[in-house]
Amino acid sequence: MSKMLHLKRKSKSSIRKKIRKVSLLNSLLNLFACWFLLFSTAIYFIKDYEQRNMDLLSTSLSSSLTAATVFEDSYNANRKINALGQQQMFDSAVLYAKDGHVIARWEHSQQMSYFWNYLHSWLYPNKKKIEIIHDQQVVGWLFIVGNDSYLFNFILYSVLILTIGMVLIFLFSFVLSSIMYRKILVAMNQITTKINHVIHTKDFTKRLPDNSLKEFQNFSDNVNSLISEIERLNGDLVHENKTLAIKAYRDSLTGLDNRAAFISQLQFMLSENGPCPSFYILFMDGNKFKQINDTWGHAAGDKVLQEVGNRLKILVKGEDCVARLGGDEFAMILSKMESDHQVEAFIAGLHERFQSPIEIADGQTVSFSLTIGFTLANKDEEVSDILLRADSHMYRNKKTER
Repeated sequence: MSKMLHLKRKSKSSIRKKIRKVSLLNSLLNLFACWFLLFSTAIYFIKDYEQRNMDLLSTSLSSSLTAATVFEDSYNANRKINALGQQQMFDSAVLYAKDGHVIARWEHSQQMSYFWNYLHSWLYPNKKKIEIIHDQQVVGWLFIVGNDSYLFNFILYSVLILTIGMVLIFLFSFVLSSIMYRKILVAMNQITTKINHVIHTKDFTKRLPDNSLKEFQNFSDNVNSLISEIERLNGDLVHENKTLAIKAYRDSLTGLDNRAAFISQLQFMLSENGPCPSFYILFMDGNKFKQINDTWGHAAGDKVLQEVGNRLKILVKGEDCVARLGGDEFAMILSKMESDHQVEAFIAGLHERFQSPIEIADGQTVSFSLTIGFTLANKDEEVSDILLRADSHMYRNKKTER
């Protein structure tokens, strides 16, 4: 009899264990499913967001490298690429010219485990190729491989938080399983919705709200921190892009437009949207500028060029522009002139402006004059033909003056 009671107790205890095991297994499976779903969803959106961030970075970087690619300025191209590379914006970047040779290169070598190598290849399966466009023509290519070092730390921290959360929830799963499951879904939906909103709208002002679950609050705080950092980097890139765009079209010494800006304005004037069917181009070349440099030094030469720019700048109106093409060469677009006679009168007035000497030091002045050539430009002409004609006319006048 006692033996039968013992067997009953053993049998009853065994059933309890089985039920407990089933319950624990069910809880573990449910919790693991929630953990895996949250992690995989976050990883998916992180990858999608990283790709979009790479697109934004590529667009901004290609725009800032346009001038360096056109002029094959290896120094400035390397400086810009190195600056972003050292900020861990990408693992490698190679800038090619149109003929295929390398203008600039930056690579970051780092030993990683097999898992991180696999994750890196999953996030960035291929090098991103960006065409460098200038004047609607491909002038070069940029190849970029993204950097995911900060993502690795983010993933590790997120996994740690999720794992701790799974353990805590597991301890209370028998009592609060349904409540906690509901809260996890709500929190996950908030995170994915906000991340999806940021990805599709590029609205970095939105933040994840506070969450009653500590683990998801930590996750939200990290996501919010990541969004804030991306917002700051995006603002810096936009500002840098605007600054580089201004510098690319501005002569740093005189403050006038440079050759690129002059050519761009000339192309606009020749386009269908140009304000007038024909207009005049002036080419100006300084006389005895080398003598001033040799006699008084380059600082005096710079002051002369700055004063020339100031005197020419006063004459610019409307769509007209004045530019320093390089050295002591200047050019001007005159859209309001209707005849050669008006242009010649304008040039005569311009010569009068340079009758007064230019001060290069306290009480020390030099005389400076310009040789000027002009030509009429029509919309059915090529830019190169117009520039050659104006340049030839200017050099003919220079020979005559000599």
